[in-house]
Amino acid sequence: MDLPVTRDGVGPICLVTGGNGYVGKHLVRRLLELGCEVRTLDRAPFEGDSRVTSFVGDIRRISDVGLACDGVDTVFHTAAVINTLTLARPSVRRFVYGVNVLGTECVIRACKAKGVKRLVFTSSIAVSVDGPVRGADETHPYVGDAKLPDLYSQTKSRAERLVLEAHDENGLRTAAVRPGGVWGPGEGAIMVRDFIEHLANGDFKVTIGNGKSVNDNVHVDSVVDVHFLVAQKLTDDPGLAGGQAYFVSDDEPMNPVTWYRPIVEGLGYEWPKFHIPKPIAYAIAYASEVAHYFGGPFPTITRRSVMSICVDASFTPAKAKAELGYVPRTSSAEGLPKLMHEFKATHDRIKARR
Repeated sequence: MDLPVTRDGVGPICLVTGGNGYVGKHLVRRLLELGCEVRTLDRAPFEGDSRVTSFVGDIRRISDVGLACDGVDTVFHTAAVINTLTLARPSVRRFVYGVNVLGTECVIRACKAKGVKRLVFTSSIAVSVDGPVRGADETHPYVGDAKLPDLYSQTKSRAERLVLEAHDENGLRTAAVRPGGVWGPGEGAIMVRDFIEHLANGDFKVTIGNGKSVNDNVHVDSVVDVHFLVAQKLTDDPGLAGGQAYFVSDDEPMNPVTWYRPIVEGLGYEWPKFHIPKPIAYAIAYASEVAHYFGGPFPTITRRSVMSICVDASFTPAKAKAELGYVPRTSSAEGLPKLMHEFKATHDRIKARR
């Protein structure tokens, strides 16, 4: 799919924070294809393409971020910690807040100090989810911290607001991209990899909820498309896109458990016949979080995860379509069968380790 973007419009020299992450790696690949000079900033060196200039550093340290930003035109800020615990030890809370909020503050400061022209923030639909939400758009308000108890939703909401408030049409131009659950090729797609691991370990015996709720997933190439379209629009029409957020999805709201059915049956498993009602699943998740707080293993499912499965959390990408020209890359029905060979390879590797 050819996008109406150019190397100079997106950014001749680009930095991807969190370049080793799933979205980060796909951004890097596509930026290189566009002809951009690409840098990454992460806790470990970037591997896989010698054309990439890799900076190893801490997103919370201004000296590290400033060095990576020197001479950069566009920063794609994808670095984040995904932790959906509601009950977490203070040290964990400090770490997640430090990376997701203070790290974002650090990126903004470095961008301004180094004269970066554009900052595109990888946000999440979680910043506006106080379910049930179905068919809402970007006018739907942020949810206050009292209603966003899990660490990821809290910190991503704060970080996005910092980015959008930093927009300056005559200086640093900013915008945010809000994807749902990200899927696609490669083992880095957390939502798919974790599910296949549960499946291979024999943990998928029942479903959760009544199957009526819907949420949004999105192919990783669609996520990258909107990042590029936003960056181009910040160049061409900052009065339109500047300081704005855009939801991106496959535009096919689906039950978050049923979405996995082609994978389950494609790998030779039967779909579970029984389900756990939301109140019971929530109680189990709560008990698991308490156990983890006092030294137990990380919960298989958290309270936020239960709510994500059982309560509507779906937004329209109409704004991205109208203002950016966004078109979803694929549907799950079309895209998942093409990836079954990868899913099977992942599944078989996990089974072999048991």
